[in-house]
Amino acid sequence: MKINCFATLALVAAVALAPAAIADQLDFSFNGNGISTSGSFTYTPSTIVPGAEEITGITGTFSDSNVGVSGAIMGLYSPVSYVNTIPGVASTTGGLSYDDLFFPGGNSPQDCAGYPFTGGVFDIFGVAFNVGTAGYVGEIWSNGDIPGLGTVYAAGLANADGLVDNPNAGPSAPVPPGEYGDLTITPEPSSVLLLGSGLFGLAGLVKERRNRRKASRS
Repeated sequence: MKINCFATLALVAAVALAPAAIADQLDFSFNGNGISTSGSFTYTPSTIVPGAEEITGITGTFSDSNVGVSGAIMGLYSPVSYVNTIPGVASTTGGLSYDDLFFPGGNSPQDCAGYPFTGGVFDIFGVAFNVGTAGYVGEIWSNGDIPGLGTVYAAGLANADGLVDNPNAGPSAPVPPGEYGDLTITPEPSSVLLLGSGLFGLAGLVKERRNRRKASRS
């Protein structure tokens, strides 16, 4: 009877814990036009912005060969508070706007006045993060679904003095801003391993139960 209970608990734990881990943390990778960045971020459901998740932490690496800057991602740049503002847009001292929102359905809304395009797992404001210890701030965002181009993701770099690498920035830009590139979002490998290890443990318990039955009959 104990083996039955333990086996059931192992299955429940594997199924219950794995989705929670997948929902809370994702890996990301962006590459394009001289900027390469990858790592993982954590997030939690937004209680203010419908359909959005609020990014709560980020780690990884960032490299911009256009300006010779690279370093570890040292967390979010001054995390946004969503208590008093919607959607909670802020700006870095160097001029990058951000709101640290993530849209799992790839349906980011039109939340920038005068900007017509929507779509992507980030919106036009994106997520801003500290790069290294020299005062650099990197950012990834979505320029939306643009006719003839599809969903256009971009990245940029700034410091306390201004924009370091962010082509076409500004309200009169002829095309969406930033260095364009490919963005990939995937679940944390540890989340998949968690489910696998739980099922592996369950299989072991079932096998042990069968062996005991055979021993008792002989």
